[in-house]
Amino acid sequence: MKKTFTLVFIFTISTFCLPAQDLHFSQFNEQPALVNPALTGATATSRSSVAYRNQWRSISSPFTTYAVSSETRFNSNEWQQVDKFRSMTFKERTSSRLAAGFSVYKDNAGDGRMGTTQINLSFATFVPSGKKSFIAVGLQASLVQTMLNSDKLIFPNQYNGSGYDASMSNNEHFTGQNNIYGDFAGGVLWTYGQNDKSLLGKKQLKANVGFSVYHLNRPQGIFQNTRPERSLKYVTHGDLLVSLTDPDFALAPSFLVQMRGSSIEILAGTLLKRYVKLDSKYTGLVKRSSLGIGIYYRNKDAAIFCMNIEIKEQCIIGMSYDLNVSRLTKGTNARGGVELTLKYTSPRSFLYQRKAKTE
Repeated sequence: MKKTFTLVFIFTISTFCLPAQDLHFSQFNEQPALVNPALTGATATSRSSVAYRNQWRSISSPFTTYAVSSETRFNSNEWQQVDKFRSMTFKERTSSRLAAGFSVYKDNAGDGRMGTTQINLSFATFVPSGKKSFIAVGLQASLVQTMLNSDKLIFPNQYNGSGYDASMSNNEHFTGQNNIYGDFAGGVLWTYGQNDKSLLGKKQLKANVGFSVYHLNRPQGIFQNTRPERSLKYVTHGDLLVSLTDPDFALAPSFLVQMRGSSIEILAGTLLKRYVKLDSKYTGLVKRSSLGIGIYYRNKDAAIFCMNIEIKEQCIIGMSYDLNVSRLTKGTNARGGVELTLKYTSPRSFLYQRKAKTE
């Protein structure tokens, strides 16, 4: 009984004592609003996605997270397809270099049903840095609501020697169990993209490297009498897509490093992509489909197995499972969490478009 109580207590306290922890996904590349505002509109003319994550169900009430996001570049309907080998060309008006994104995240965690609802509005602007590269700068404003049902929490002083006694006072005093506050973030991104077509196939080399800072306004903490300020969170990230010797295969490694105070999270790994249908060599009307399989590792937490199905370079279905390897393994039996993502992107690439001429 005592061992069971201890496991439940550890889970509850880890849920309660980390209210300042931000939302996170194993498939971080599919959640640009949580990685870098400068990613808004950087990889597609427009994109929309939904995601679901369920974690630690084997211990107690699981962490459940939902995400909905959409982003677009302004005036994208005024662009037309041009030479496939052409590099980035912007419209003359400044507005053509802008993109905006909207995302909503909702998270419920633990027995206390600690919940977070976050609404983000992101903006980014692009500046060409070469024939095949550009630099993006992004800003993000967020409205965050946090909630907690403290009556559902349990504490060591409610253990009477033989078991948990709900009638015993926990001697804790909570304030602000329903909080609403604003939050801000900013970031910068460098992007490079190259596509080379030949009769043997299509070779790609694409890269993104970025840096962002979250909680610029240092919003106060929650559920605590002292209400300390949140420390800044620094994020460094990068990803690469490179064709192998056989053009039917590509390697897609990526990494994410998040630092906040004395805490650091490192997530890195790679996908091996197999193109099951190559696009047309001349017209570009037939787009490629691919299957990706890979593994990632989150330091001191989990090994993550991923599968990615891309249909005609537009619809992506992502699936991943976290295999827990942390000290919580005794309670989870190594079972971490499942995550599902569905994303749709526009069929044309901004890197190879220009404004249609009008008489």
